[in-house]
Formats: sequence, C-alpha cells, structure tokens
Amino acid sequence: MSEISPKIENKSKKGEPFYIFIFRMIYSHPIISAALLCFFCLTVTNGNNFGDGVTYTSLVTPSVGIIVLGLCAGLYTMREAPDDKKNKFISFGIMSAGFIAAAVFCTLTVLKQHYAYNLLNTGLGVITGIFIYLALKGKLTVRNGILLIMAVGFLIRLCYIISDPITIIQHDVSNIGKGKGHIGYIEYLYNNKKLPDFDVRTVYQFYHPPLHHIIAAVWLKIQTLMNIKYEYAFENVQLLTLFYSTLCMILSYKIFRQLKLKGISLVIATAVVALCPTFYIMAGSMNNDILSITCMLGAILNTIYWYKDPNMKNIIRIALCIGLGMMAKLSVWMVAPAVAFIFIYVFFKNILDADNRDIKKYIIQFAVFLSICAPLGLWWSVRNYISHGVPFTYVMELSEKSGQYIGNVPVMQRLFDFSAYQFDDVAEQFIMYKGAYDEFNPLTALFKTAMFDEGIAVRNFPDIAVANKILFWSSVIIGIIGFISMIAVSFRKSRELSVQMKIFIGLLYYVIFISYYIFCFKFPQVCTQNIRYTVPLIVIGAFFVGYAVKGLLKYDAKPLYRMAGSLVCGIVTLYAMSGILVYDIVISNLSK
Repeated sequence: MSEISPKIENKSKKGEPFYIFIFRMIYSHPIISAALLCFFCLTVTNGNNFGDGVTYTSLVTPSVGIIVLGLCAGLYTMREAPDDKKNKFISFGIMSAGFIAAAVFCTLTVLKQHYAYNLLNTGLGVITGIFIYLALKGKLTVRNGILLIMAVGFLIRLCYIISDPITIIQHDVSNIGKGKGHIGYIEYLYNNKKLPDFDVRTVYQFYHPPLHHIIAAVWLKIQTLMNIKYEYAFENVQLLTLFYSTLCMILSYKIFRQLKLKGISLVIATAVVALCPTFYIMAGSMNNDILSITCMLGAILNTIYWYKDPNMKNIIRIALCIGLGMMAKLSVWMVAPAVAFIFIYVFFKNILDADNRDIKKYIIQFAVFLSICAPLGLWWSVRNYISHGVPFTYVMELSEKSGQYIGNVPVMQRLFDFSAYQFDDVAEQFIMYKGAYDEFNPLTALFKTAMFDEGIAVRNFPDIAVANKILFWSSVIIGIIGFISMIAVSFRKSRELSVQMKIFIGLLYYVIFISYYIFCFKFPQVCTQNIRYTVPLIVIGAFFVGYAVKGLLKYDAKPLYRMAGSLVCGIVTLYAMSGILVYDIVISNLSK
C-alpha cells in the first residue's frame, strides 16, 4: 500500500462524478457520516426481529446498496479509460456482479430467512471484490485499505445487532416491561419523562448516571412518533450503540494518527481495534458501557490535540468528553490522572518559558474546564447523596451466595494460576452457564471476554470449536507483543513519541489496569472480570502493536527484524480472519 496525504478537500472538483465527491465527503467528516449511516440502517433493522420474517424494505435497502456500489466501481473504471475495451469489459463485469450479488442475497434470505447472515456474507463478498479491484488497479492506498477494514468492522457490527435480540448476550439489561435493569431504566424515563425520584439503590441498575438512558429514551420516543412498533423501536436502540462502537473505530484511528503511526503500522493498529470482537458485542449492548468508552477515547484524542495546541476549543472538548462520559458511567474518571499530567506539564512548561509566558491563559482554560467537567460528571452523584444518602462510589454488590462467587479462591492462585484446563474451551467461564468451572484469573478472563464475552461458547455455538481457539491464541500473542512493545518504548528514545506522551499513555494503561485488578478483588465475582471495564487497553495495545511493526519494518531494519515484523502482520491477519469466521458462525446461528 502506498501512503497518501490525509488532507481531503470538501469542494467538488470540476468534472468529478458526484459519487466520488460523496466518497471524499465521507472521509472528511467521518463522525457525521457514521451517524447518518446508522440512522439509515433503520430501514435494514426495522422488522427483522421477533420472528416476523423479512420485510420488503429490509430486502430492498441492502440490495440497492450492493447495486449502487457495483455501478460506482464500474463507472469509475470506464471513466479512467473510456476507449479501453478491456476496461469496459471489467466495468460491465463489476456492474453485473452487483446485480447478481443483490439477487443472490434476496433469494437466500427469502428461502432461508437468515437475513443478517446473508447480508454479512454478501457485504463481505462486495468488500472483497472492491479490495481485489483496488489491488489490481494499483489503488490500494493506506486510506483505502483502512476504509475497507472499517467497512468490514461496521458490517459485522450491524449484522450482529440485527441477529442478536436485546435480551441475549447482554449485561444487566432484564427485559421489556420488567421495570428493572438497563431496559427498565430506559422505559422508566420514556414513560415518566423524569429522573427517578426514589432511592436508586432499590431498583436494579438504576444507580447508574442517566446519559445513555436519556438518549435511548429520546430515540425510542422519536421512533414511536415515526409509527415504528414499540418492540422494534426498542431493538433499534442498538443503533445508538452501533454508532458509539463505530465512533470507537474512528477515534482510535485518529489517536493512532496523532501518535505518528502511518503506512502498514497504521493499518495494523486500526485492524486490531476495528476487527476486535469486543466492539462487535458492545455494538449490540443495551447498557451504558460503550458510550462511556467512546467518551474516554474522545478525551484521550482531544488531550493529545490540546498537548500539541493548548487552546480553549480543545480543552472544552476534553471537559465535555470527561463530563458527559461520567454522566454515562463514573468509571470514565480513570482517564483523569493522565489528562491532569498533561495539564500540569504544559502549564509549568509555559511558566518556565520566559519568552512566551502566558499564565492567565492557562488559568482561564483550567477554570473553564472545571466549570464544565465537574457539574456534568458529578451532579448525579451529588443529587442522590443529598436526596437519599447514596455514597458517591456506590456499586451494587452481589451476594457471596451467588452462583459466581470466587472470593474463596486464594489470591496467589487467582493471580498466577494458568492451568491447562482453563483453556479446554477458551471461552468457558461460568458453572452457572453449564461450564466446567468458574474463571478466577482476571488476566485470563480479560482475553476470554475480549473475544467471546460471556455467552459465545462452544456449548452454544459448536461450529466455532476450531476457529475460536485460533482467535483466542492469536489475540493472546498480539497482547503479549503490545505489552513488550510498550515496555521497550518506555526505555528507548523516540523521535515520534515524546517523553510526555509516553508518561500520558503509561498513566492511562496502569490506572485502568490496576483499577481493574482492585475491582476484581474488591468484588470477587466472575462477572467483574470482564473486558468491558478496561476496553481502552485494547486501543493502547493496538497502538503498541502498530508501533512494533513500524520499528521492525523500517527501511534500514535488519532482515531478522523485518521477518519478525512480517510475522506480526501475519498474526494480526490470522486474528482478523478467525474473528470474522467465528462471528459469521455466531450471526448465522442467531439469525436462524
């Protein structure tokens, strides 16, 4: 792949086809484009749940999309060489393939009703065709490669939420009409149009800050006003989490760019995040986890922006990300120590700069930051403490009599026991879910839940029995590579990564990681050992994997290093392909 400039103009060029202009606009404004794309997916998701079969719009919409992609690719081929018979033949073949793919998708879906599965595989076929076309035409740039990777990531997320009902493979959601859990929380706001006026500890999961639930309730109301059935509208709340999960791809990519990854290293890092199963599952989660993670990544990105250009706009963005993030889930505080370090460093650097000293500027910025962040992040806790004495750090505890209590396992065993039986089924974790044992090692549980969460095991999906092991062990190797790379970078000079950025990333990593271990031992239940409490570690690890590839494949590297770099790329490819296969099987089973 060749590297190209990331700067894209928004103005239409003279003689440029409209679809190329739209393509450039999508790349220039990816967040707005992602929001519009997720809203457009209403036509794909609505009516494909509760056994009602496939709707007319759900067949037409993706079919038209497939045909339009084929037409655009074909027309672009003809435009490049209008008098070349070979190009005309290729363009005709591409356009015909689009119509054939749409017809095959419709036929298979009507016959077998595997809507999400057929949509996924048809989409993967189209994306593969575009990849081959770009490679043959010599147009497989870094930008185009990353767009294709993100397209695959988005497609799997979309098909996962279509196939996965809101009560399956979830955390703490309950069910519609039950009045508890995250679904009950959303329903309460939808029905009563007010915040809970009682002790939030008395209803399951109502103690969480309400941002996610408010947004979901408003979205639910908008859909019902559009005459979408209430049950379908609730299923479509997953379009919000799809949007948040898609934003995580975009924000991670932007973080990698700001930290000077480029070329194949940028592709590798982006692929690790975009094709990580955690984000597939969280795209379909009804709880507040993925919104809080999105805000954390937004805070990280904007802190890097502020470090490079400490202006008011950037610090307001940081304040909004942390404040709104804590209004979704209080655990967003974990980015604060690293952000505070950057604030302190830049402030004192300014004080010591006799030629360009401007203390007033930073005092005003910090005051604005606090005036935005503190009220947004803490008002919910203050309100509940004043009204009903709810402690600021309240977390609902499970009983020692629960079916997943592991507080009786010795500490040293929990920390250092990696027995072989833990990996017979690499997704196994709960006796209460008919597993062989309760997972007790937090580190092992991190990798298991990152790839399979708690419900995607061989007992439920027998066909994943081989691919899931490849996915799990390749993810373990990638994690080890990322950790070794992080340690190596910490002790070596780098022209691209300043000491301050190393400390910033290190603080993010260790605060989140240590907080996770404290949480696991303070609340010794199997469910506390879930990757959803540490997701930014995936992004940090992906960055260091990309950084390792960057160092190993540099132009003057020794042949042994270049071989090692190629091996890392191969492992990431294996991880991505096995993940796609596992979730293709999962989506097939869920969409029956």
